[in-house]
Amino acid sequence: MSAPEIKVKKVKSPFELKMQFFGLPAALIVFGLFYSTPVPVGLSYAGKMALGVFLTALILWVTESIPNYTVSLLVIVALPLLGVWEEEKAMGVLGYEVIWLTFAAFIIASGMEKSGLAKRLALNLITRFGKSANSILLLLMATNFLIAFVVPSTTARAAMMFPIVLLVIEAFGTTLNDPKNNLGKLLALQGIQSNNLSTGAIVTATSAQIMAIGFIKDLTGQNISWTYWFIASAPVTILTLLASFFIGKLLFKIPASNAKINLSLLEEERKNLGKMSLVEKKALVIFGITIALWAIDTRQIHLFGFQLSLVMVAILSAALFFMPYLGILKWKEAKISWNLLIFACGAYAAGVALDETGVAAWGLNALFAHLGIENMSFTVIFAVIMLIASFSHFIFTSKTVRTIILIPTIIGIANATGINPVALALPAAFCISDTITLPPHSKVNLIYYNTGFFNVLEQMLYGTLVLLAKWGLMIIASLTWFRFIGLV
Repeated sequence: MSAPEIKVKKVKSPFELKMQFFGLPAALIVFGLFYSTPVPVGLSYAGKMALGVFLTALILWVTESIPNYTVSLLVIVALPLLGVWEEEKAMGVLGYEVIWLTFAAFIIASGMEKSGLAKRLALNLITRFGKSANSILLLLMATNFLIAFVVPSTTARAAMMFPIVLLVIEAFGTTLNDPKNNLGKLLALQGIQSNNLSTGAIVTATSAQIMAIGFIKDLTGQNISWTYWFIASAPVTILTLLASFFIGKLLFKIPASNAKINLSLLEEERKNLGKMSLVEKKALVIFGITIALWAIDTRQIHLFGFQLSLVMVAILSAALFFMPYLGILKWKEAKISWNLLIFACGAYAAGVALDETGVAAWGLNALFAHLGIENMSFTVIFAVIMLIASFSHFIFTSKTVRTIILIPTIIGIANATGINPVALALPAAFCISDTITLPPHSKVNLIYYNTGFFNVLEQMLYGTLVLLAKWGLMIIASLTWFRFIGLV
């Protein structure tokens, strides 16, 4: 069975089409109000206009009235034009570490996708250890977790795993016409959940998380290493995946007649791959070097006499993929999303400008004065913020937009309450990829939704229960594991 190329185009709902139509007029009205109104007490003119530019851009990003990269280019122009930020700083965002890390991640993802190494790993695991429905479900979760190390893109991982999931469904003899096709539901729904949830364990598994640690570094001065992110988040991720497995089993019981598998299809697909190619071996070596350098982190200086940061390791890895003889990519084969990079530049510039002009502190101080949040315990504040961070994807479907809004705001909350900002911002960043409740919330969801094995209500119920379980695990971690490793 050969899988066709997966292309998913989101179809806008009537509500989204109305938002798109009215988004531009609404954005212009908001900008006009900020431009014409007096400067509020306690805020500078630069701060007022920084907030105006940010909210105008946010409306356009959310409504998608004009392309997000166009909005970001306009933000870069507007900040110096309106006296919010110096021109050098606005244009200098393109040189920020987070942008270079995102750029390198696109190249690494292209190399791993071309090599086919992830597909071989998945098929080898399933054909060797997949003996029952339960073992297959657990193996697919484990495979998604492992591939998150190798392929720094949720959509690319879904495109690799989706054909394998279809093969597994066929191997079990499950069809859409089967009234007891719960196994098909679970395979598709857990494909969504294991992809998105596994992302939270590895900082380089999606560009939004890379942006999050960029914000944390620039706004707090604290650098989050690849290893520290993994140590902090992996236990919660693994426990959440196990919770997902058991919740799925309770919601969608699998009849014994549907639990028998015919591995011949998967064996045939694995045999068709042949022996490991030279391209795969090269990709394995390059990414092995990358993971090793990320993992040893500060110990590099003791081993080699120098230390490469997370960003520099990623750039080195990207360069190795292009190297003659050693590498496997040509420049035209690199799937670099330039529109996302430009979008990130404008979004990052708007977010940092809010902090530097004092808008965040001004707004949060006014808010906290009314809420009395300074009297809340750390555990209560932590629980509220994690709930918002996890379920905010209902409002802002873009991971990047959520990162822009959440991380600087959370850092401001922490500063206002005297809490170490990393203790709130980093755990919140672990929730950025919790987009598992509705099909439109990510391309991964849409890819699996197209199987037809589950409906919107089933995904929403399952996803909501799993995210509530993760929320509980995060609160427990704040009292135990996060304290043990010094995060809280």
